[in-house]
Order: sequence, then C-alpha cells, then structure tokens
Amino acid sequence: MFDVSKLSEMEIDALKELGNIGAGHAANALSQMLGRYISMTVPEVEILEISKLEEKFGEEVVAGILTALQDLEANNSGFLYVMFPMDSSKKLIKTLCGSEDIDEMGISALMEVGNILSSSFCNATAEFLNIIMLPSPPNFAMDMTIAVIDAIAAQLAEKSDYIILFETKLHDGEELSAYLVLIPDMKFFENIMELLRGMQ
Repeated sequence: MFDVSKLSEMEIDALKELGNIGAGHAANALSQMLGRYISMTVPEVEILEISKLEEKFGEEVVAGILTALQDLEANNSGFLYVMFPMDSSKKLIKTLCGSEDIDEMGISALMEVGNILSSSFCNATAEFLNIIMLPSPPNFAMDMTIAVIDAIAAQLAEKSDYIILFETKLHDGEELSAYLVLIPDMKFFENIMELLRGMQ
C-alpha cells in the first residue's frame, strides 16, 4: 500500500512542475481559442484519498469534462476530470455565451474549454513522465464531486485509493477556479510514483 506521508519534498515539487507545465500549455491554447490573453496560476497539488474527498469539497456541485486514459494496448489506466465549481462554470459560460444558463450551448462551451485543458494536461503529463497517454473523446459530467469521482473509480478494474488533484485559477478579467483530477488505476498511480522517485 502506498504511503502518501512518505512523499519527499522533491517528489511534491516534481508534481507541481508537472501541473505548471500543463497549466502553461493550457493557458496558451485557451488564449489562442479566445483570441485574448488568458493566464493561469501555478497549480497547487495534493494527493488525496478518495474517502476524504467529501471533507474537502462537501456537497459542492461541479461541472466538467471527463476523459478516459488508455495505454498503447488500449487498457484503461485511469481518468482525467477537469471540473469547475458552479460559480466558475456560470462565469465561464457567461464569458463565452453571454448567459449563465447551463443549457446545451453552455455545456458545449464548458466542454470546449475543458477539452483544451484536458488535452494540454495529458500532453504535458506524457512529455514530463515520458509515457504514452491516449485520451478518449470527452464526456460532460455534473454532480457533487464525490459522486462523480466515486462513479469514475468504480469503472477501474484495479482502482487506486488515491487521486492527484491540481487546483488552479484562470484569469480573464474575472478569476475562475478549476480543478484537474487525475484518477489513476493502481498500476498507473504506482508507475507515476516510481517515475517521480527516479527524478531525484
């Protein structure tokens, strides 16, 4: 069983650097899509037990984009969930669509932004860890955080007890919160930790 308490400062810094690279790629892609400058803060990173998610998020409803991750043998190695708290979701939709309604047009706008964040993060992760990550077409998911992640983890044959959570903020006149949640299966999670240890 993996012990999060034994992560070294260097391993945590490596995860932060991974998040920072992904955020940089995503900010550039969003700026190009919107035709104006978008900045993103250096992400805060946490490795959390799934059982403790409710302590962090409570019953907060989030909306976001869910992408399955596969390796070269088409094995499902985990999921990436790009999620926005409800107030940030509405601000983002209003910026793109002129209305805060989470209707078909609003969901389409969230999916477009979420897909850019997801693709950028997947590419950054693959490059940083020198691994293959093949993302599936994204799906929209909106519910309480713990409900979404529990449902996702249940689809993994060998689920890990942990997720890797990156928290960042987008700035475009207004500040928007975003979370990138990597939900790896047990093998993928252990591989990530081994790769991080190898960077020391």
